[in-house]
Amino acid sequence: MQRLLRAVVLICLTMIAPLAGFAQTSSLSKAAGRYVAGAYQGITNSVIGGPYSTGTVSIELAHPWIETPDGRTIYPYSTSLPVTIFNSSGSETLTPSAVTSCSANSPTPCTITVSASNVHGQGDYVMSGTGGLYEAAFDANANGGGNVVVDPSSNATATNVSNARALYANVGVEDEKTAATGIAAPSLLLTAIGTGTASASTTLYLLAADAATNALTNTTATNATFIAPRAGTLRNLSCTSTAGGVNSSSGVVTVRTAAVSNGTFSSSSITGTFGTSTSASDTTHTASVSVGQPIQIQVTSQSSETLAGVVCTLQLN
Repeated sequence: MQRLLRAVVLICLTMIAPLAGFAQTSSLSKAAGRYVAGAYQGITNSVIGGPYSTGTVSIELAHPWIETPDGRTIYPYSTSLPVTIFNSSGSETLTPSAVTSCSANSPTPCTITVSASNVHGQGDYVMSGTGGLYEAAFDANANGGGNVVVDPSSNATATNVSNARALYANVGVEDEKTAATGIAAPSLLLTAIGTGTASASTTLYLLAADAATNALTNTTATNATFIAPRAGTLRNLSCTSTAGGVNSSSGVVTVRTAAVSNGTFSSSSITGTFGTSTSASDTTHTASVSVGQPIQIQVTSQSSETLAGVVCTLQLN
C-alpha cells in the first residue's frame, strides 16, 4: 500500500513539474491603475485537435479568451501578439499571420495561423511570447489606455518593450526591472494646446499646456513647445480640435526638432492633417531626440480658417 501511495505521489509530481514554468508570478494583473506584465505571462491556453504539421498551419485553441489571476477575461489573440507554444519536442514563439473566431461568442473554435518549425497537437500549452507584456498592453488599450509595468518577474526583453511602446498610442510602458535589461524609462506624454480660432493663412506653433498664453495665434518660429527631459523616441502624434478646418488642406501638423547646439528647427517625418475634421494623427513615424533638445509642434492654416481649439499629445519613449 505504501509503495502504491509513493507511486501515485511520484506520478502527480511528474505531471505538475512541467507546469511550474507556467505559474503566474503576480496575483494582480491591475494594481494602482497600472497593468502588471508578469501577471499575464503565466496564463495558459491549450491546443486542441491536431497533430498539426510544420510550415504554415492553422491551430485550434481550447478557447478564445484568457483569464487573469484576479478574474478578468480578455480576448488577446491577434496578428500583433506573439505566442509561445510549448511541447516536449520543441517549444517556439510565433506571431500569428491570421486569427479567426477568437472574439467573444464565436461559434467556431479560436484558430491562429502560424509558420511552425515543430509539430504541435492536443494538450500543448499556449502562453505569452513576450513575458505578458503585449497582453498587458492589449488589456490596457481595451480599457481606455494606461501604463503597463514590466515587473522583475516578467520575461519581457528590451526589444519587446521597444515594440510594445509602438503598439497603442494610449499605452505607456514603465520599467521596474534592473538597468541591466536595457529597458528604457517610462513613457512620457507631452501635451500642447492652441486655444481659440487659428490665425488665417499662416504658420502657427502650439505651446505647452502650462504656458502663460496659448492662443492659436503664436507665430514665433523660435519658440520651443517642449524641451526633451531625456533622450528617447517621439511617436504617436494625436491631435483633436473643437472645430474642423475650412478645407482639406487646413491644419497640417508637423513635429519639428532643433539641435541643442544651434536651436535651428527642422521638420521630422511625424505629421498629420486635420482638413475639415476634428482630429489628426500619425502613429507610424518616429523621431529620435537627445536630452535638452527643443521640440516644436507646428500647425499651418488657410485663408478664412475655421480650425479651433487644438490639443496635441506626443509620446516620448
